[in-house]
Amino acid sequence: MKQLKKYIGGAGDVLGIIGKTLGSYLGVVSNIAGTIIGIFATVLVIAGIVGLCLYVKFLPMFTEARETVFDKLVNMSEDDFVMKEDTVVYDKDGKLVGSVNAGRYKYAEIKSISPYLYNGYIAVEDKRFKTHGGVDLLATMRAGVALVKNGGDIKQGGSTITQQVIKNNLLTQEKSYTRKMIEIMLAPTVEQKFTKDKIMEFYCNSNYYGNRCYGVGAASEYYFGKSAADLEPYEAAILIGLSNNPSAYDPVNKPEAALKKRNEVLKKMYDEQVITQKQYDSSVKKKIKIQQLTKDGTNESYVVSYAIHCAALALMEKEDFKFQYTFKNKEDYESYNEKYSNLYSQKTNDIREGGYKLYTAIDMKKQKKLQKAVDKGLAYSKEKNSDKTKYALQGAAVCVDNSTNYVVAIVGGRGTKDSYNRAYLSARQSGSSIKPLIDYTPAFETGAYSPSTVVNDQPIENGPKNSGGGYRGSLHLREAVQRSINTIAWQVLEKITPKYGMSFLDKMHFHNLSYVDNDNLSLSLGGFTEGVRVVDMAKGFSTLANNGSYSEKTCIQKIEHVSDGTVYKSSNDTTQVYTEDAAWMMTDVLKGVLNEPYGTGRSLKLDNGQIAAGKTGTTNSSKDVWFCGYTKYYTTVVWAGYDTPRAMPGVYGASVPGGIWKNFMNQIHKNKKPQDFTAPSGICLAKYDGKGNMIKGTESTDLKRTSGRDFFSITILKAKAAYADNLEEASYEKKVRRKLETFEKLTIQSMADYYTLEISYQELRDMISSIEDDDIRKSYATRAKNKYDSLKDETVKWKDVVKAYEEQQKESNAELAREKKTASKNARNKQLRKTRVALANTRLKALRGYDYQPDNMATLLEKAKSAVEACRGYSEYASLNSKYQTYRTELYMLPTKAEYDAQNNHHTPGTTSIPQATATPMPTVTAQAGAQ
Repeated sequence: MKQLKKYIGGAGDVLGIIGKTLGSYLGVVSNIAGTIIGIFATVLVIAGIVGLCLYVKFLPMFTEARETVFDKLVNMSEDDFVMKEDTVVYDKDGKLVGSVNAGRYKYAEIKSISPYLYNGYIAVEDKRFKTHGGVDLLATMRAGVALVKNGGDIKQGGSTITQQVIKNNLLTQEKSYTRKMIEIMLAPTVEQKFTKDKIMEFYCNSNYYGNRCYGVGAASEYYFGKSAADLEPYEAAILIGLSNNPSAYDPVNKPEAALKKRNEVLKKMYDEQVITQKQYDSSVKKKIKIQQLTKDGTNESYVVSYAIHCAALALMEKEDFKFQYTFKNKEDYESYNEKYSNLYSQKTNDIREGGYKLYTAIDMKKQKKLQKAVDKGLAYSKEKNSDKTKYALQGAAVCVDNSTNYVVAIVGGRGTKDSYNRAYLSARQSGSSIKPLIDYTPAFETGAYSPSTVVNDQPIENGPKNSGGGYRGSLHLREAVQRSINTIAWQVLEKITPKYGMSFLDKMHFHNLSYVDNDNLSLSLGGFTEGVRVVDMAKGFSTLANNGSYSEKTCIQKIEHVSDGTVYKSSNDTTQVYTEDAAWMMTDVLKGVLNEPYGTGRSLKLDNGQIAAGKTGTTNSSKDVWFCGYTKYYTTVVWAGYDTPRAMPGVYGASVPGGIWKNFMNQIHKNKKPQDFTAPSGICLAKYDGKGNMIKGTESTDLKRTSGRDFFSITILKAKAAYADNLEEASYEKKVRRKLETFEKLTIQSMADYYTLEISYQELRDMISSIEDDDIRKSYATRAKNKYDSLKDETVKWKDVVKAYEEQQKESNAELAREKKTASKNARNKQLRKTRVALANTRLKALRGYDYQPDNMATLLEKAKSAVEACRGYSEYASLNSKYQTYRTELYMLPTKAEYDAQNNHHTPGTTSIPQATATPMPTVTAQAGAQ
């Protein structure tokens, strides 16, 4: 019984413990539930706030999308999903110049499309294609999550095949919230109106497959030489991967990337049971074999290809793409180039897919004249390239109408059958033709140079040589430009800096500028890493012709789209790249290139007195030759050379390209009155001194240049002081930067480093505080402090070493002080001894050389004795004292003066008289102790 009670009691205790535990757990659960409810309520509040913000942000987009959807739905038909008409290009008069995409589009009905392609697209692009109603909610949610992760950038589509059909055929290719909304809103209607087979048919026929293939019918024939119905699994996989990104997976130009993508697609096709294991194994082993079967189509002329290029840039601009032309470093360039290349490829593909009308400013009469001039000027060379399809020697030329700023003619090579447009696709070394744009006009901007500035043509260590190898000594800048003196161009750019010169090319949107050239002095002579384009040079010299005003206009006036109407119109906005005064002075100097007897373009004066300015350009070994010239009416730039650069002996900028330029410019200036360039109000004519500087008080508004006078810009000279200040600030900033970089390399490796840290940091801080630019000053100060803080952490580790070092130094200093004191005492004693001995010898010497006893004999003996006694204790004393005793005795033995005189006056000739000595008696000398 007791045992039973014991068990019951024990069970009761256990139940009590269990009850308490359950109670504790229930309490925790209750708390958790309360917390969850609180969190849920908070989430609802946050969701409401976010929803309200999204509603406010997206309401305008939704309204725009709804209106667009209504417009599309009203007129939607099957025709909307058939390939658009060719993109066409018109000249300035609205006449057709050419079309894009002619001949490579073949519509394929669904029954003529391979099931491998049909089901492969579903496996890769839209797994729920057969079941959704046009929008895949799961895919859209994934895209939404990606949107949040990417900070609002649309990186992941989430679009169904139905939405892609809408995008390809009814909308633009722009990635935006509005377009995505329209896709989602239209998709259900498309699904209701058309069958799944029809939607897939539209999809396969509206995709772009690269190499100008639009639609699966044309792509199948071009790549595989067969119809879309006969595609094998591996062929279908190539096309599926290709339509996703035609430029990245092009089997013609990028077979390795295409093969990798094909196998990825085949794996998805196998996973989704589109193909069997056997088909998969067989397909991944197959090599890519491309037929490249083409049809005759419209030739893409120089005008058409350039128009497409310019239209793509215009559409990029419309999407607010931020163009960049100069770069800080490799990373900066690669980051930009990736964005540029992707969007540029997309826009050119859009244009080639059709539906665009490109209205240009091309003047076909001038176009034909320019083409004829290029062909005629290069006709002397009949050599063909290795495949015998093109001439080896090539040329390119661009003409700009200075009154409208449009490119009105562009020639990319010899003949009209060459599809490679060198005028905008090729970057070549410019030689001296770049000097006005990067060296001299920027130099005029600074006020440090003017046409009369005296510069020294002399050899430069590690610098360039002149054409011909000679040097002319002191020259005015005007003559140096007209003779194209290389050493002077180099010196000028060195002073104004390559970065400053490059900034002007940046403002004129020069392509192909490299970050490698940011400090490259070879730019002064056209030594670019990549080179420059003919079209950029034409726009640059046109800027000089327009008194420094640059226009972004290309050849495009307007772009229309079949669905969206006018999508782009060119702007008349301009940028003042060079000041009017600097540009006009440069033009006046460049007129002398043609007019002066020593000018490099002296053979290129135009007919009928037409006023022109220009610059020749010839690279080393004449691998590239240029002439860039302009009148008030037109600017034309001509280049000649081989596609693979090689020497052209005897060819110069003034010969072949200059001849083409002169021929063409004479033709287009017929019946045009000679017109000079009007000087801006800031220009004056004045006398100059021996350095070419303006002599104040000689300014004149009569602008007829005479000997001893040249043009100056009053406006620029007033700004010269400001420029000098900026230059000084830049120089100081550079000095501080170098000091900072040295400080940042400092490590604590010695006691000297430890003790100089504070001094170096304080000196650096003082220098940084004097920098005027707030951003640079703050940046440098932060860098200096960060380095100082890191070094202070290091100095902690040196404390014991420093303490021991300081104690050792203290003892060393004390010992050194003692040694110095002893050494000083010894030196003093040594000098005293030397002085005393010398004095004793001097006074002993004074006792010698007498004929009789001198009157001051006693004084002399006393001084000698005193000096000798001062040397007592020295080793020299015995000798000195002995001399003293001897000299003393000798003195006392001498006669007195009276005796000496008597002896000499009373001596009888012929007798000998020896008088008795009556000399002063010599006092007794008692030897003192210590005497030897």
